[in-house]
Amino acid sequence: MSAHVHVPTPAPATESAVLREMLFPTDLSPESARTFDYARLLAERFQARLVLLHVLPPGPVAPGIKVPETTRRAARAARETLERWTSDLGCRQCVIVEPADSVPGALLRCVRGASPDLVVMATHGREGLGHLLLGSVAESVIRHGRTPVLCVREPEHGAALPFRRILVPTDLSPASRRPFALGATIARAFDSEVLALHVAHVGDGSLVGVTAAVESALPSEAALRDFLWPEFAATRVTARIELGSAADQIIQTARAEKADLIVMSTHGHDSLRDRVLGSQTERVVRAAPCPVLVA
Repeated sequence: MSAHVHVPTPAPATESAVLREMLFPTDLSPESARTFDYARLLAERFQARLVLLHVLPPGPVAPGIKVPETTRRAARAARETLERWTSDLGCRQCVIVEPADSVPGALLRCVRGASPDLVVMATHGREGLGHLLLGSVAESVIRHGRTPVLCVREPEHGAALPFRRILVPTDLSPASRRPFALGATIARAFDSEVLALHVAHVGDGSLVGVTAAVESALPSEAALRDFLWPEFAATRVTARIELGSAADQIIQTARAEKADLIVMSTHGHDSLRDRVLGSQTERVVRAAPCPVLVA
């Protein structure tokens, strides 16, 4: 398919992203325990320092007692659990267990204070961290924390470790490049196949009535590969152009291709709007059949 649309000239080759410090917030739920496998894999592969954070929700406080005995027991039990998880961890680690008036507030303070290179968190869990993905905290961490977040859910097609196939959607805007360096670093570390995807929005997402003029305005697959080249030069990249709703096509492609990871930006234009809640990115994180790395 020939391209008659202007595709931005790729930037010069960039340096690899570096993972030196990772943050793993956990509510100790089964979902979070499974998510630890992802945090562990990445931390060990890149020899990053892994900080495990468990925030104790506020409990009843008796007059004159700063820390109730129930809170001390809960903190001790949580620390013992996390120390078991990390007993044979092959990288530097730090376990933080602390009570706080607000679980979301404590997480945000930790992200802002530590400035980790990556936050790894489950998309589902019980009260505490379970609601963060679709709440104001996740929006703040992803949108304002300027920290990449790996939102983990169990892949529909089974085990996804190590990452064998990585889907990279882009609207070809400069802002959509934001997660490329980290995505490429992960792809090289695991020798992953990379599938680049550009979705051209057509009306309400229907392909009915698509004209030859619309098709001729699409970028070519070669142009899409060229756009990813500066960061993904050392990886195997396959390009695909689709028409329709960006979120729907990303989810469908991830499912059909059995992607182990989706790497996408919260910023861009048209197909990837400059918002989190209500945006295409948020829709993908809600419904993706695999983990989503958002930056």
